[in-house]
Amino acid sequence: MPPTGFPTDARKLRQWVDTLPRANAEATLKLVHQALACLHGLAWRGAVRAEALDILRPLAYDVMAPLSVKLRNAALPLAPNLVAATKVVEAMHMLLAHGYRQAVAELCAPDGKVPMLKGALVTNVLHRACSHFALALAQAWRSYRAPPAQAWQSLHRSYAFAQLLRLDTKVVDDNLSARSSSTRQIYLQSLLMALANPYAFAQAEQEALWHLALDYGIRLPVAGERPEGVSLALGADADRAFADDDVSVREWIDVSPLLADLQAAVAGASGETVYLSRQGSLPLDRRLAERWLQSLAASVTRNSLRLPGGHVLDTVLGMSSVHSYLNGGRNFSEFLQHLHQQQTTMAGNTSASFPGNDVTHARMLPARVLDQSQSGYRVSWPAEAQARVRIGELVALALHAESLQSRTWLLGTVRWLRYEDSDEVSAGIELLGLRAWPIALTPESGKAGKAQPLRAIEFVAGPGGNPRHGIIVAATAHVVLDGATVHRLDDDPSWLLHAQHHVIAANGPLRLVGEIGEYAVLSHEALVNDNSSEELSA
Repeated sequence: MPPTGFPTDARKLRQWVDTLPRANAEATLKLVHQALACLHGLAWRGAVRAEALDILRPLAYDVMAPLSVKLRNAALPLAPNLVAATKVVEAMHMLLAHGYRQAVAELCAPDGKVPMLKGALVTNVLHRACSHFALALAQAWRSYRAPPAQAWQSLHRSYAFAQLLRLDTKVVDDNLSARSSSTRQIYLQSLLMALANPYAFAQAEQEALWHLALDYGIRLPVAGERPEGVSLALGADADRAFADDDVSVREWIDVSPLLADLQAAVAGASGETVYLSRQGSLPLDRRLAERWLQSLAASVTRNSLRLPGGHVLDTVLGMSSVHSYLNGGRNFSEFLQHLHQQQTTMAGNTSASFPGNDVTHARMLPARVLDQSQSGYRVSWPAEAQARVRIGELVALALHAESLQSRTWLLGTVRWLRYEDSDEVSAGIELLGLRAWPIALTPESGKAGKAQPLRAIEFVAGPGGNPRHGIIVAATAHVVLDGATVHRLDDDPSWLLHAQHHVIAANGPLRLVGEIGEYAVLSHEALVNDNSSEELSA
């Protein structure tokens, strides 16, 4: 239903806009939303509809801006009022996009051709439509929720029509975004983001990648057939990013130059900032570059054969809780006391001090397996579990049917996460180890004196694991982890069977080989630097 006083005569639209209660942001937001929602039912000509949308579009940006500020870096999971806010922003972009798409159809009716002297108008309107479909996707990614229904399919079809009219490469100046781009750039930007799995990145990281993808996607070479390695497939007509098979693919984009550029930038980095050769003026955080490279490389196997799920796993989240469950429910102070009782030398001393106030409130949460591969699981925690999950967090997993005494815990990390409308939490779990043991790690003493033991977990991966044997510990500032001393329980026969030979075969001290979220990965092994084959894809 149109808002009160909304004109059916487009010539009076500016007068209606002037009467809006701008001082009342909530009321203005509601009125603009209602206005956009009613446009599709008005019998206006395409050019008139496009002009009306251009009048309402800046106003929509104004009323969305406060919501976007609230959503930026908001704590996850989003509070109910913020979930409602992100849905409003997505809906506004979808209404604008559908409105512009309708205007294009009316402009090019009845034969689907650009009318005489209307080429610039059709180009601009198609660009607006694709831009807002892409922005609706980006908003969903940044709130870690599923994209709005029909966003992908509408974007695919809008771009296909632009390509059919040969308008896809024409550059459009957009004052609201302060960027010049083509419809093809926007389309490739969205696909390149989807290929990297944006749910695996923080909001600020997504924003950085979003800007990079706009400029870099258009520079990637077109391939006549499916290229080896990482590629973008253009031509899907379903409500998903990519087609299920190669039959419908109209065009291939080779992404290997981007991977090579990222590899060279990371390899040549001397600090925390790297520069892509094609974007030398735009700095990129080194860790973000590494993770972007890994995620793109993992896309090759992300859609490979996966086994169906349906069964339930017990899961434990976080270093403290995982460590506690691995050592029979003891907190870290009790664990250190047990080590001391078995006459383990702590940091070269005959006596040991144990940190106080180490209370572990470990919870075991059931998770339903959606599907799985040899590298990990896709799982879903029910709403009632109230799972507090974050990207890069440690997860221990075990079969629900096993008894607590006999179960074997797998060790993994949260690779990506998404909050569903049902309030369930979906996540991709990348497996680190098929076996895991609780340990204490004492860094080398520094200028501050004797180093305190740190809670850590030792793991052994399956075939192809990288590294095969390692230790994961919270990355602590001002603490040198290289060469740290490991303290283990001596009454665990599974460690003797599965891990001892890795330690005996060690060819050097522990050294840092990688980072996962806020954790450091240590190993006696040198990490195999082959992102295309070793990266896991949950």
